[in-house]
Amino acid sequence: MARAGNWNFGDLLDVTAANVPADRPALVRGDRTINWGDFDGRTNRLARAMLAGGLQAGDRIAILARNIPEFIEIACAAFKARLTHVNINYRYTTAEIEYVLADCTAVALFYQDEFADVVAPLPGALPHLTMLVQIGGGGAYDRMVEQGDTAPLDIVRSPEDGYLLYTGGTTGRPKGVMWAAGDARAVQLEAPTIRNPVQSLADHAAQVAANAAPGRVLPACPLMHGAGLNSSMAELLMGGTAVLLPSDRFDAEELWTEVQRHRVSRILIVGDVFARPMLQALVNNPGRWDLACLKLISSAGLMWSQEVKRGLVEQLPGLTLVDILGASEASGFGYAVTTITKETPTGYFEPGRNTVIIDVETDRVLAADEPGTGWLARRPPFALGYFGDTEKTAQTYRLIDGTIYAIPGDMAERTADGLIRLIGRGNLCINTGGEKVFVEEVEEALKRAPGIEDAIVVGVPDATWGKAIVALLRVTPAYDEAAARAVLEADLARYKLPRRMIRLADLPRHASGKSDYRRALEIAIDAIAIDTPA
Repeated sequence: MARAGNWNFGDLLDVTAANVPADRPALVRGDRTINWGDFDGRTNRLARAMLAGGLQAGDRIAILARNIPEFIEIACAAFKARLTHVNINYRYTTAEIEYVLADCTAVALFYQDEFADVVAPLPGALPHLTMLVQIGGGGAYDRMVEQGDTAPLDIVRSPEDGYLLYTGGTTGRPKGVMWAAGDARAVQLEAPTIRNPVQSLADHAAQVAANAAPGRVLPACPLMHGAGLNSSMAELLMGGTAVLLPSDRFDAEELWTEVQRHRVSRILIVGDVFARPMLQALVNNPGRWDLACLKLISSAGLMWSQEVKRGLVEQLPGLTLVDILGASEASGFGYAVTTITKETPTGYFEPGRNTVIIDVETDRVLAADEPGTGWLARRPPFALGYFGDTEKTAQTYRLIDGTIYAIPGDMAERTADGLIRLIGRGNLCINTGGEKVFVEEVEEALKRAPGIEDAIVVGVPDATWGKAIVALLRVTPAYDEAAARAVLEADLARYKLPRRMIRLADLPRHASGKSDYRRALEIAIDAIAIDTPA
């Protein structure tokens, strides 16, 4: 499949560095700032050290680290050296890390010093892992970025160069989604917030040089997930700054303090799990922070409810909120923009320009103005497929009437007014009594009910219904189950209503904020077993 553009992130970073002031901040975390001149030199040195260590173009290098500047440096150095960086979830055990490294045949692993004990058993188990570099704690990383030639590498790169994005999904082992740089950059440039998309490398250089007030992005979610690093890269490529939270655990008050301190213009979050505490902090501390610098909050990967969006723009009337509908396999399916004068109901999006709906039974691509329900899909650009898994790639990227479509597995409806309503993911569909129920639809309805702050829905094995719908809830002191059920009954068909509601202090979520459905199912089964007489 032809690339959507001739972009290469290594080339773009070189051009950007040549057209920004050397003393402009590139990376900031707490009291530590790495300016653009040093950032460029450090990543060039690191790229050379990787190649001098025997790494070849296309080799996979894994990153095991929290939200620290080095994470971004390693990814950028990999782009410059034509290496393929691989994200590793820092919550993984040694066995889980070993699986990912073996699955992608990683040649190098860069790891933060706090994970040294987890990494220690790996070298003997993975003969292809020839380079291990510790970040901090006297590891080799500092020497690699502080010694050597700081000039740009004199190599020819390709739009085919890219990265591997490992996603845990909801079933089975993690899968590595292969992204080529040309496609990834083309998708970035589809964003509705970009008013003047660049057309060429020369145009890119001109826009960067002319941009005297570039943006500053703060990714509140982990860099190890695609959205966090992608958002940081988008800002850096235009000569901006990536600001990282100084603490390892998310704290909404710290976030607002850092936004004020470093004049952040854009924040990236993952839905209500970040947005609710951010809103609550503003409500609890009126006038505490000067946030006039903040222009945009974007979110991807998790539901962002209408009422929380409304609360944020009421607190910060000049703010624009952008809810992005995407997946690891393809992005840009839709966007929901909220301002003080405009809002979109929860779960509804304006379709991206390449988004389509495909009939489930016939594989017919619905006309652009045709209402209907089916697979949410899009035309290129998108990812290349799953590393080492041609069967799953063929299932997700399908040729229909001469065009390849990415079909990650979400069901959606195109409404009569042209909006896309997300119904849910096919592999999160519960069959209860012969009826299909999408968990996201029930979760959205629960979060609209009074007294419910957060919800995860699972299907528990049931002798009568096959699967019984069970909701795990985090609630406020004002929660009343009867009142919540009354609202649900007005929102959902009876077969979609939870048969059990289990209240918890905290819901099981991954570091990204996404629901941990495996753990949620275990909790639900255990709770029901306790309540069921022997």
